[in-house]
Amino acid sequence: MIRQEEAILKHDEVQPMIAPDEHTSVETIARRAYRELRAALMGGEFLPATTLTLRALADRLGTSIMPIREAVSRLAAEHALELRPNRAIRVPELSRVEIDHLWQIRLLIESEAAGLAATTASPEHIRALSAVCETMWQAYRANDVRAMVAGTGQWTMLLADASGSAPFIDYISNLRLRCAPLIARALEGIGPEEPFFAFSLRLQDQIVDALQSRNAARARDLRLADVRSFQDFVYRRLGWS
Repeated sequence: MIRQEEAILKHDEVQPMIAPDEHTSVETIARRAYRELRAALMGGEFLPATTLTLRALADRLGTSIMPIREAVSRLAAEHALELRPNRAIRVPELSRVEIDHLWQIRLLIESEAAGLAATTASPEHIRALSAVCETMWQAYRANDVRAMVAGTGQWTMLLADASGSAPFIDYISNLRLRCAPLIARALEGIGPEEPFFAFSLRLQDQIVDALQSRNAARARDLRLADVRSFQDFVYRRLGWS
């Protein structure tokens, strides 16, 4: 996670993530650039108010400016980035009211998606969710905070995918994308001894059990509690009441 409020990435500070060759189209490179930048945002690599440039991002991904411009435009359309008048790119610094509204929507959508998943999830989905839970427990026992956080994101999107609903999946993905920089700020300096991790993992285990038993109401209620407790945890870490 980037710790400064604003950062201009330098070419010699990062390794290229995309290595296009002469047979790779600009459109293909733009799609790859979009995926890489979106993953970086989702992974908490950019905090709110981080400022970037097209050139710095092109250097980071080892490509030209044109596909980066297209990728940034897509992310701006998703409200994950802001295009500034001076050609800079900025990670949005959302107001408290905006953050509250995003979390309220997450509570509604993610709980309903979990309830739907209890009726539609395939055995493969349930096994995958259970496997990720076990991986996160292993990371917790190994005091690996980064792996726990990454596993939580993977588990969340697996649960959304288990709903079988493209609208739910898209909305949940976009909401997570927009909340990710703030969550990254909240998790700065956190230690593995944080008791919330074990509490959240137990809730996720129970959600998997609810899916296995096809109990939609229980899955919905548990996911609502899971998202709400995570909101409380993030807000507490930020010093918000």
